[in-house]
Amino acid sequence: MENRKLEIYTFIAHPNRKPTENVVLEDVFGNDLYLKLKNGFPNFVDTFPPLQIDDKTAKIEKIKNGNEVKSIFKFNDSLRYIAGKIMIGDDDGKEQDVVESNKEKTVLYTKKKGQSVERPYYFMIIVPLGLKYGFIVLEREGKHSAKGVFDKLFRKFVYENLSGLNCKISNFVESEIIKEYLEFGQYNSITLSQKIISSDKAEQYLGTYIDGSKYKVELRIIPLENSVIPFNTKKKILKNLENNEGFFEGTEFRNIGFDDDANVKVVATKDGNTRTIDLEDTFKVRPYYVINVANNNKGFSDFKNINKEAKKLIRGFDLNIL
Repeated sequence: MENRKLEIYTFIAHPNRKPTENVVLEDVFGNDLYLKLKNGFPNFVDTFPPLQIDDKTAKIEKIKNGNEVKSIFKFNDSLRYIAGKIMIGDDDGKEQDVVESNKEKTVLYTKKKGQSVERPYYFMIIVPLGLKYGFIVLEREGKHSAKGVFDKLFRKFVYENLSGLNCKISNFVESEIIKEYLEFGQYNSITLSQKIISSDKAEQYLGTYIDGSKYKVELRIIPLENSVIPFNTKKKILKNLENNEGFFEGTEFRNIGFDDDANVKVVATKDGNTRTIDLEDTFKVRPYYVINVANNNKGFSDFKNINKEAKKLIRGFDLNIL
């Protein structure tokens, strides 16, 4: 089992230059987006030109079972979602050595220019009945994200299959859910970070200071064993969320380099789901949700398991869409 991040987005379809005139997705001039995705999305991805996605390659992952080759792609007509694994290839313009993970780092072979390294990502698209918006769920693996490529693929698919409509994709941010996590969740950690500390504070930490240098300082608070984050601390964070004030009161934090521009990030668990809430600057909330999934024999997420956990996560939002 391994921790994975899921990114969650909402999307709407609208006429060109009319982003407020979003349409009901199951009846766009007689076209149902869900049916279009179910019947055409895999082939659309498999045949999409790399030149239109910055020379990256994209295809639905395939598995071989005897003489049969099947795409990792499924759909559910009653819940109106499609899900699968998309392979995205990158680094085609670079020549790179592939080495053994040993002390000698023996070169096994060299990847030539024009060859891409493919990485699989889980995806889910939900098109609920009667709504003017849908949901996209994407797997993120460390620094690797499918968002950029998937965004272009999905927008192009909507444009070609829904009478030239444009698509707007936004972070899924549910303020009430965020407050639930912050107020009632179990805090796994609180991270305070100051992007640039003053020269005198840098000298306090480092013993000396080099003119013109910039340093960032972080303080992470992690409850151990049976310890918990105090409720009054949670109240401070909620006050910070709502009023942009309260957490850095007093002189204690300032004495070690933190001020009102410092950032607060909370990792909290509620109802078995773990959420990273990043209150940077104007309290932008990133659409990342941490889940625990099994790996397949290649070391990537097992499709059946991550699909199960993704549905569980969405159902935990009480949106009544799955």
